[in-house]
Amino acid sequence: MFGLIRNALGALREAAVAFDDQAVTGDQAAALVELCTEVERIAQACRTLAARRVQESKIWQRDGHRTAAHWVAAKTGTSVGQAVGVLETAQRLDELPAVKDAFRTGGLSEVQAREISEAAWMDPRSERALIETARARSVGALREECRRVRAAAVPDELAAYEAIRRRRYLRHWSDADGAVRLDARLTPDAGAVVIAAIGERRDQIFAQARRAGLRESSEAYAADALVELASRSDGERASGPRAMVHVLVDHKALSAGRVGPGERCEIPGVGRIPAATARALAADSILKVLVTKGSDVQAVAHNGRTIPARVRTALEVRDPECVVPDCDARKGLEIDHYRIGFAEGGPTQLDNLARLCRWHHYTKTHLGFRLRGEPGAWTWETPADLEETTPDARPPPDP
Repeated sequence: MFGLIRNALGALREAAVAFDDQAVTGDQAAALVELCTEVERIAQACRTLAARRVQESKIWQRDGHRTAAHWVAAKTGTSVGQAVGVLETAQRLDELPAVKDAFRTGGLSEVQAREISEAAWMDPRSERALIETARARSVGALREECRRVRAAAVPDELAAYEAIRRRRYLRHWSDADGAVRLDARLTPDAGAVVIAAIGERRDQIFAQARRAGLRESSEAYAADALVELASRSDGERASGPRAMVHVLVDHKALSAGRVGPGERCEIPGVGRIPAATARALAADSILKVLVTKGSDVQAVAHNGRTIPARVRTALEVRDPECVVPDCDARKGLEIDHYRIGFAEGGPTQLDNLARLCRWHHYTKTHLGFRLRGEPGAWTWETPADLEETTPDARPPPDP
């Protein structure tokens, strides 16, 4: 085996040295890209499987490395995080023979193998279907399908959402040249709000720059948009919705407040969210409802949920702070259909709306808390309070 690989490597080196990109036609260059891609895929598969064996044999300890991932990172010139991903993929491949075979014969790239193995490891029945998706569609489409498989494999959608929320973070550090770097982990709905807000302002900055004859990358304008949004005072916020977030949700799931088998509730390009979160977003965003019957799409309704300006103004005057007793939060308040949820036909009018801080809105939507009463006489009931009043049944989740 080693002889075969060394001979192939020698031949590849000779070919690379002799290669003159100006001496080949466009068709020849395209064919060469495909050949080199297949070679690269097979080499990546061999490296991944060999790295797994290095980990098992603990040969990495001989060179004084802290972990197998540190050894792989040093040998491959990659980060430790990337090396961890390689080793995790290799470990999952042991239980996924179809993915393993497709990877080592050049049928899958390293990225495709990683995405598929992570999803198929949670639901082995999806293994072959995901391989076919990888062959027929883009990496982006494959990632979305893998997200759906992973989400469907988790029986408790609210528990999965809460796990992401508890591990949320925003980190920052400085590069060697002094540039500030950011890294964040957010729930899908929170991430969609951030992405939508930045995208809207980025497009405005882009248009202004073009009119002035300036041309920079979209990423540069997105960075400018983030700084602008962070620099605004609370009083400078627009009176419209926080962000234009689209959710694809089956009507049955939206009405029931939970996602059943085969049903969809997701933010396109971001990921799956609980139906309760979709209900909450419906109060102050744009919700795209995909109405289905079985596998047949019956209709698509684009329903604007934006609170009318006059109602929003009256609500801001009436509820200058979070209405939950003993909470005096005044910034970043969110609007909730507190009496009758929107999915149950609750009206978007003053007597059905209340302003809550982000935390209390979250606990009401996801953790079973309940707001009752009226202005000047609000009550906040915990799940324990509700169990005492109805010991045999929990109240349905409020949107």
